[in-house]
Amino acid sequence: MSQPNTSPSGRPATLAPLFKASAGDPLLAMMLASGGDERIAAGPDGRNRYGASARPEAGEIWFSSSTASGVSRRGWQAASAALPFAFSAGESEDWFSDLRRRLLNLLAPPGAQAVFCASGTQAEYAALALAGARGRPGQKIVNILVGPEETGRGAPLAASGRHFLNSAPFGSGRAGFALDGWEGAAALAALPLRNGAGAPLPADEIDARVCALVRVARARGAHALVHLLDSSKTGLSAISRDCATKLLRDNPDDVTVVVDACQLRCAPAQVRADLDAGFLVMVSGSKFLGGPAFSGALLVPGGFAESLTARDQDIPWPEGLADHFAYFDWPPLLRDRIAGPFGARCNSGLGLRWTAALAELEAYCALDPALIEMAKACFQGEARRQILMTPGLEMDESGGEPTLIPIMMRGAEKGAADAALRKLRRRGLHLGQTVPIGGREALRLCLSAPQIVDFAWRYREIGDQNFAFGPLRADLEKLFTAWGALLG
Repeated sequence: MSQPNTSPSGRPATLAPLFKASAGDPLLAMMLASGGDERIAAGPDGRNRYGASARPEAGEIWFSSSTASGVSRRGWQAASAALPFAFSAGESEDWFSDLRRRLLNLLAPPGAQAVFCASGTQAEYAALALAGARGRPGQKIVNILVGPEETGRGAPLAASGRHFLNSAPFGSGRAGFALDGWEGAAALAALPLRNGAGAPLPADEIDARVCALVRVARARGAHALVHLLDSSKTGLSAISRDCATKLLRDNPDDVTVVVDACQLRCAPAQVRADLDAGFLVMVSGSKFLGGPAFSGALLVPGGFAESLTARDQDIPWPEGLADHFAYFDWPPLLRDRIAGPFGARCNSGLGLRWTAALAELEAYCALDPALIEMAKACFQGEARRQILMTPGLEMDESGGEPTLIPIMMRGAEKGAADAALRKLRRRGLHLGQTVPIGGREALRLCLSAPQIVDFAWRYREIGDQNFAFGPLRADLEKLFTAWGALLG
């Protein structure tokens, strides 16, 4: 394939002088919110259903990266520079090839492939299709999903080959009904992460349950697609990587493992290690990375991809997938094994969202790991202090992920957390969506990669931790002051 024309910075440059986008450019905002489903559509207030705008909003505070964040100034500028290519993207694959190369260079070992997905939920469809390609023609798939209550809300439906909404990037759907051509192709087996009281289940117990489900699937002649949840909505992880490795080693033809790393709160080295282990990996640019919602990808190990291309068998491709994927979303190596239709040649909005997310990922990956850990420690320490100082709030300690802190309101009635979330949003203060923990509800306070990058850059100015964390401390104080006032 010919190489794209590039500017001195290494980015494609054709037509670039013809377009400029300011922070209020309505065309860029409209493009960033295109090529998705109803979740990304802007309402009358210019925001999607998660309260996020497709353009930078001055003065707003975002601790909501477990759900969605407003686009950062850095991401907006990157998307602005790439806007010309969004209009000509259907003429050449160069732009998407460059985005794919940049993503893989940061997260994957040599030979890996990347499938772009309109969201992390669409990545479930891609994983299901690839798992189907590893099995025998017509073989049923048992999709073992761990912690569905703490992953994406549409994940259980998508994991069973069903529509998860009534809309799609390139068509429509009927939520709960199978995609055309995938009727009866997959069965869902779901396991909880917590007991009824909200306490995390022991890791070895979850591992044992998954192994038992794999044995049942094999006995019934099915192929098992096993999910390894890297970080749930509350920071939990299951199954263990040792268990996943053993399942793949002992059942090489009957098990596919997919890591749900859509939060992307693990280190890039962990993603590479998972791909080296032979696992598929789902990632998102719109959670921890702070890119505009929605941008997903399924990373595929090189050996996995090569084994599919060596087989005289197409990747199962029901007609319903045309509503969710564009032709350029899939890399040529895998696309050549797909006989079914695509909904469009390219998804320009998705390309722009990944452009913004990659600007953040590249900046984050260039940081000194010690500064990343320093930022996390400062965030967690100040968050704990603010929670202790705010009567009526308490922190859930079960997750252990320092960048994602579930917070509950003592004695709150059902629905109180959602009401608080809406009131805080109206003040420009953003937290992660409500998630149930036992019989209670928690909102999530999240640190994102853009905030860590800004912390590190400030630290490099004068080498002072207090100076570097100052703006984040001020934002936390403003958030908790407002939250405390709501509690009375």
